[in-house]
Amino acid sequence: MLTTAGFIVRMLLTLLTVFGTYNPSGYSYYHWIGMEDTGHWTLKLFVGTVMVFLIYTHVLATYRSMKLIGMLLVAAIYGVSVWMLWDYGLLDLDKPTTLTLTLLTGVATLLGTGFSWSLVRYRLSGQVDSQNVIPP
Repeated sequence: MLTTAGFIVRMLLTLLTVFGTYNPSGYSYYHWIGMEDTGHWTLKLFVGTVMVFLIYTHVLATYRSMKLIGMLLVAAIYGVSVWMLWDYGLLDLDKPTTLTLTLLTGVATLLGTGFSWSLVRYRLSGQVDSQNVIPP
C-alpha cells in the first residue's frame, strides 16, 4: 500500500539517482569519472554499475506502469508548468545552470512518478498491476 512517506522516499531516491549521475554543481558521478586521479577505478566501476542498475529499474518501472502515453502526459504537464513559470517571470531559463536543473528535475519527476504510479493507481481505482512471469 502506498503512503505519503513511501511516495516521498521513492521520489527522493529518484532525485538522488538523477542528480547523482549528473548535476551542474560539479559533484556528480559524471564529474568524478572525469577526474584525473589514477586510482579507485574499481570503486568507480562499482558505483557506475549500481547507478546503471538504478536508472534501468526506474525507467523500466516507469514504462511498465505508465506506458508511453502516460510518460508523455507527465512530461507535457511538467513542460507546460515550466513554460508557465517562465512566462510569469518566476523562472529564468536563460541561465544554463537553471535550465539544466529544470531539465534534471523534470526527468526525476517523470521517473519518480512512474516509480510510484502503479501504487497511486491502485489507491485511486482499486486496480492491481501485475507482471505474469510464468504463464498460467
